Amino acid sequence: MSSESEPSRKRARVEGEESGSDANHLPASGLKHDDEVWLSDGNVVVVAADNVAFRVHKSTLERKSEIFRDIFSLPDADASTTDAIEGCPVVHISDSSNDIRPLFLVLCCGKNYYYDGDALLAVPFAVLASLIRMAHKYAIQDILDHALSRLKRYYPSDLAAWHDSASRARYVTTRPEHAPEVVALARLTNTPSLLPSALLLCTELLTAPAPACRQPGAGRASEFKLAVLAALAVPDQALPGLIAARGYLVDICAQRALRLLALVPCAGCTHPGMCRAMQDAPLVALRSGVVSKVPLFYAQDPLRPMVGAVWDGLDRAMFCAGCRKALVDADEAETRWVWSSLPGIFGVRIGRDGGGWPSAPGEVRREIVAIEPCRR
Repeated sequence: MSSESEPSRKRARVEGEESGSDANHLPASGLKHDDEVWLSDGNVVVVAADNVAFRVHKSTLERKSEIFRDIFSLPDADASTTDAIEGCPVVHISDSSNDIRPLFLVLCCGKNYYYDGDALLAVPFAVLASLIRMAHKYAIQDILDHALSRLKRYYPSDLAAWHDSASRARYVTTRPEHAPEVVALARLTNTPSLLPSALLLCTELLTAPAPACRQPGAGRASEFKLAVLAALAVPDQALPGLIAARGYLVDICAQRALRLLALVPCAGCTHPGMCRAMQDAPLVALRSGVVSKVPLFYAQDPLRPMVGAVWDGLDRAMFCAGCRKALVDADEAETRWVWSSLPGIFGVRIGRDGGGWPSAPGEVRREIVAIEPCRR
């Protein structure tokens, strides 16, 4: 059984009215009732900002949320002082129907977004983000905890879990372009453990091509990057801060390549001549004009071991066992150091939010330069 805190795995039971376009419109009200959350025995109608109406049980919402309890206690929520729909009092909220619907499906209809029986479901990011926003706004702690727990599965504090992209994808259906919204959700809910990896993806978006779904045209990529920045919550929208962070991470990759080159031959090398020749192979390629080798020194993922890329696959490189082990150990330590340094690089303070960050490995000691514009 998963250690993740999740709701019951029972199948959802969604109750609704008869289908058909005529049944979806409320006469003379200008409203449209929701297709999924319109309970025939509901006793209050909640109208979203886009005039979509949800018929729900007042007691269910009051029991789970003090905010809803206060809303229903207002004078204009009384059936005697407002227009009623099918005998139910009407209250208006400022949220869109797409945002509030997932919350109502969970609270009022028993919807389970996380499991189908015992089968794990990947929650669409838009649904998860809506649950987090609405559960936070209406102070429904258990739903907020469940949704944040699921989001942490995709943005973990553990490096091995981060590298296991297939496993992370089993929990949330998302794309890198969602990272700015993850930053906003982390700020909203005071969940700082989500920030380092989300901000890392934001820096990568600055250098990534614009999504293929965008129409081609002049300035397309730059417009996309500016949109990424604009989506970030203050103070992360500062362009200099994210560019500086990206530049620092690129510099880390270049420095790592140089340190790897300097490791060979190791102190216990058994074939110094052969290992020196292998050490020089990437530099020889560069001097020979093999331009494909140039990016290996700066355009790497800072969280991926680099040695295999520098030497075209370490398994084929003719190093002695001692030099091979020295390279692998140093490269892995460097990768762990970068991961442990992400909060410092982005100026994030990791608190006790249930997702503590690992400390830097003792075998790698280096100054961490925090990017001040990204500090809170």
